[in-house]
Amino acid sequence: MKVLGLITEYNPFHNGHLYHLQESLKVSNATHSIAVMSGNFLQRGEPALLHKWARAKMAVSAGVDLVLEIPTLYACATAEHFAYGSVKLLDETGIVDALCFGSEEGNLKGLQLISDVLVYSPEAFKCYLQSYLQQGLSFPVARENALKDYFNKAGNFSEEETRQLHSIIKNPNNILSIEYLKALKRINSKILPHTILRVKAGYHSTDISSNIASATAIREHLKRKVPLEELMGVIPVSTYSVLRDSFKDAIGPIFSHQYQQSIMTLIRRSSLDDLRNIPDVNEGLENRIKECGLTSNDYGELLENIKSKRYTLTRIQRILMHLLLNISKSDFDKIHQQGGPQYIRVLAFNDKGRELLRLMKDKARLPVINKLSHYIPQNEAATKMLEIDVRATDLYHLGVKNSDLALQQQDFLQTPYYHHH
Repeated sequence: MKVLGLITEYNPFHNGHLYHLQESLKVSNATHSIAVMSGNFLQRGEPALLHKWARAKMAVSAGVDLVLEIPTLYACATAEHFAYGSVKLLDETGIVDALCFGSEEGNLKGLQLISDVLVYSPEAFKCYLQSYLQQGLSFPVARENALKDYFNKAGNFSEEETRQLHSIIKNPNNILSIEYLKALKRINSKILPHTILRVKAGYHSTDISSNIASATAIREHLKRKVPLEELMGVIPVSTYSVLRDSFKDAIGPIFSHQYQQSIMTLIRRSSLDDLRNIPDVNEGLENRIKECGLTSNDYGELLENIKSKRYTLTRIQRILMHLLLNISKSDFDKIHQQGGPQYIRVLAFNDKGRELLRLMKDKARLPVINKLSHYIPQNEAATKMLEIDVRATDLYHLGVKNSDLALQQQDFLQTPYYHHH
């Protein structure tokens, strides 16, 4: 048995994901697959289109063997923390042999070189980074510039290699790949990384003309209330039927603006101190959030008003999601210092997934949770992490029209979805 790990959001699961799954199994020679997947709130600071059980169902219906939930604390975090939490979760299962992720160039060696510089921070790189940060550049831009300087001046690379490294650094889609490699190094994992070329549709592209469209494009179409049939070319049949049934039951689609009233209320109700205690709020950003909360009419306008050269849209969205979910800097730091994920939550599996779960009984280094009501948190960090996960689900369901979901704590009621071939 050889086990492949994937780090995913599946929002929703589409043909590009299916291609990625099949290619990854080939590249890694794996027999079984585990996807760790974000729950109800995602890395870009947005709610998921459908709740986590429905998205996990899409994944196992399309051939993933086991889906585990990335704890909310890491699912909604910066790229670095998202990658760390996800990689750590795969590592703690004790059974994953390979991790495969898509990148723009499919150039693992280049990605490894860059992640080495970031993990081991040579002096020269640190100096470049400091000087760019002092010029008032945002961290991602400062880091990109510092890496370029480092490879130009400090490395002994050929012109061609330098050019390749530059193009890797420039592309935002490679950021996560680099963070995955950093995380593997940091936790000293035995998991072997592989990368495959990302397929046609660009990350932000909104085109659905070919058979591969980005999840962004699919969500845009759903936001514009385009009939679901029009998306049949870009999603597996199994995804189509989960989406169709969910929409029929008024379970989705869910978008950020469904929480705008809550978020605007919270901004107006919060003191500057409250806002300052949200992860990623620094340099007086709390003043800007407060001010814009009083001068914006809706969520879209709020984001536009707070956004600046220094603060990217996704960063603002993440901050506002943290406000909604009531996650503070101290919550994050306390749990993160305990080493990351504290438990492994099962969302869905098939027969091969069942074999993996059997193996994890002996090998996993964290408690594996099938039924939440049977789990008793083993320490303070686990208690806090779980509290945040349960709260995220409870708040998420306030945006869902189907009131059955909003009336009780779904985390304690739902059991993992079993896909029977």
